[in-house]
Amino acid sequence: MSRRTHAEEGSPDAAPREHRFFLRRTPEEGAPELEPEEVDHLVRVLRLRAGDAVVGLDGTGSAWPLRVERVERRGVQLAPAGPARTEPAPGEAGAPLPWIEVAVALPRPPRAEDMLDRLCQLGVSAVQPLVCERSHPRARALDPGRRSRLERVARASCKQAGRLWLPVLAEPATLEAWLAQRTGARLFRLDPGGERPLAAALAVRAEGPATRSRPLVLVVGPEGGLSPPEVEQLDRAGAAACRLGPHVLRVATAAEAAAAVATAVREAPAPG
Repeated sequence: MSRRTHAEEGSPDAAPREHRFFLRRTPEEGAPELEPEEVDHLVRVLRLRAGDAVVGLDGTGSAWPLRVERVERRGVQLAPAGPARTEPAPGEAGAPLPWIEVAVALPRPPRAEDMLDRLCQLGVSAVQPLVCERSHPRARALDPGRRSRLERVARASCKQAGRLWLPVLAEPATLEAWLAQRTGARLFRLDPGGERPLAAALAVRAEGPATRSRPLVLVVGPEGGLSPPEVEQLDRAGAAACRLGPHVLRVATAAEAAAAVATAVREAPAPG
């Protein structure tokens, strides 16, 4: 059983919970309108009523305070309740987080969905599914149904975390094809036998801001590991071989742990 946080327990000093929903139409475009699946969540799950305050998200850095005007069986009428709060994209000046990507051979569902949920919470800016020699067949393509499920997971995770930018979920690509187009990236390959701990490698090799054009990329292979030719490709691309600890981790665990380490290192205050 998971432990409830201090705020969830309703302590007197806890901030009121913010109900967040993705918008199909923002106040800048006209009368605010929720995405269809969000209407059911507001009406049937949360059972909000006229007068309740909500927050509308566009997934690209803006959040609007809104007020529920009317709740109907098949729709909700909303009204703006103040100016939008905006946030620069990850890696841009003033953004709370740098641009961190995870290039990963997706594990089987539902592990991939759980992994994406946690990577979103950790602030990962983009996820690149890799098609490796030893990838599971289900990891070699994202059919419309699976992509839709992953996108729903990402939206739900962003709402829960209060994140204003949806992560980029790229199309699966072979390692060779991806490396050919991902120029300018600083690459860190996860390997239990890596030369140095990931945190140390990040501190040494990740100088300067991590931006979309010069991202910090964590590469995680499939359960069977990267093949020798794939390791050679990454070595030629300048990827640093890094370890997270003495044990062999599952794909999802390695990706999540690496993202947490990268975020912590990049967010650490400068010495002195």
